Amino acid sequence: MRYHVRNSEGHELVCPTLADLHGLYNQGFLADDDLVRSESSERWVRVGNMPALHGIREERRDPRKMALLLAAVLALALGLAILIKLHP
Repeated sequence: MRYHVRNSEGHELVCPTLADLHGLYNQGFLADDDLVRSESSERWVRVGNMPALHGIREERRDPRKMALLLAAVLALALGLAILIKLHP
């Protein structure tokens, strides 16, 4: 099924599949306030309110998760480097 997307400036595009729509949203090409409708519907909904994209929206809004993971990896690498230097 194809999806029609309209941004705040009124520009429209057509996504051939839900997977394509998912990819555009995941990459940040679509904003939460952009409108979307399936080709079989006349009703427009906000991209941010689409249940099919709900998990992506939550991941994109929580950058602390990635920062915490990066800090943990750096701390582990530093700890291993110190251990290797202390015990040749």
